[in-house]
Amino acid sequence: MERMLCPQLIRFAPEDSLSCKEWYVEQYKIPGVIGCVDGTHIGLQKPTANEHMFLNRKSINAMVVCDHTYKILAINCQYGGAAHDSFIWKHSDQRRVLEEGFQDNRQDNSCLLGDSGYPFEPWCITPYRNAFDGSSEAIFNDIHSKARCIIERSIGILKGRWRILGYGKRARYYPTKVARFANVCAALHNVCIKFKINNPQNYDSDHSLEIDAGEANHLTTIGQTIRDQIRYSLLNFSRN
Repeated sequence: MERMLCPQLIRFAPEDSLSCKEWYVEQYKIPGVIGCVDGTHIGLQKPTANEHMFLNRKSINAMVVCDHTYKILAINCQYGGAAHDSFIWKHSDQRRVLEEGFQDNRQDNSCLLGDSGYPFEPWCITPYRNAFDGSSEAIFNDIHSKARCIIERSIGILKGRWRILGYGKRARYYPTKVARFANVCAALHNVCIKFKINNPQNYDSDHSLEIDAGEANHLTTIGQTIRDQIRYSLLNFSRN
């Protein structure tokens, strides 16, 4: 089922993200956004192989990307709970696709919104660090947080609908099987979104600990310019 459903129903295609970009501009005045990214832990019994990758978390750290409709564009369940969000992102196909797109055409950039657990890059826009209350940086962070909440709701809906992935659950399966379950659940989640099947009424937002990933490099400088331009635009818009 996984091999049949997932390639058809879970697709990360920045070139097909015009409606998402338009939605983020209309709602939050942030250009180029094709979705949001975050990590979520899926519980399991303590594995017997590669224990060091799971530590005491006894979980898989799944990277999830969604668009403005709660549709899941990508899910990566390859790594144990000891792997940090930034590590998973660094080795993901999605990051590679966005980086290649940026290098090919910097004038038409596509980006994801991520929290401070992700490295700040031109294709992954994260909040300002240590923003002072009332500053333009703080205003940007507030809008960024509201715009990024959709990934927390998407993960909450996913886990609320498929209880095997839910909060506090410990699936009695090997990590590889739990990963397959998560992939199929994400595909079925997209079916529910497509056919407008009601979301579960009670679900928890996925609040994971944000750890600053920040390593500065030349891409950070380019990203800062992009983020500053967005910040200035937001400030000017709020004044009008």
